Amino acid sequence: MGTFGRVLATLLVVGLIVGIGAAVYNVGVNVGLETAAQVAASGEPVPVPYGYGWGYGPYWHGPFGFGFFGFFLFVVGVFLVIGLVRAAFGWGRHGGPGGHGGRGGWGGRREMLEEMHRELHRRDNPDGERAAGA
Repeated sequence: MGTFGRVLATLLVVGLIVGIGAAVYNVGVNVGLETAAQVAASGEPVPVPYGYGWGYGPYWHGPFGFGFFGFFLFVVGVFLVIGLVRAAFGWGRHGGPGGHGGRGGWGGRREMLEEMHRELHRRDNPDGERAAGA
């Protein structure tokens, strides 16, 4: 089976799963509407659940999820995201645009890459002759 066949099979399986999910959802909505109509037609009072806090249930512990210590998890998460962004862009401890001299920052990397480029050309052509296509 080639790449096209695999892609087609994957799309068919995903479409089948989405179709089954949509059908089950629609059945649930229809059952809920029928039940609501029966309860409304019976004339009996409908029980209303008691609301807790801001509507999050009886065991809800504040806006960060784990009581007061959830705030610390939130702060740790913020620092983690900042660290991941720094790592993704290659900003080290002393690097980044306009970093602390040396090999830090963009300038140091550029110098290092240029030196490596020159060294590779020296290895490929030790006599210093220019290649025909270069």
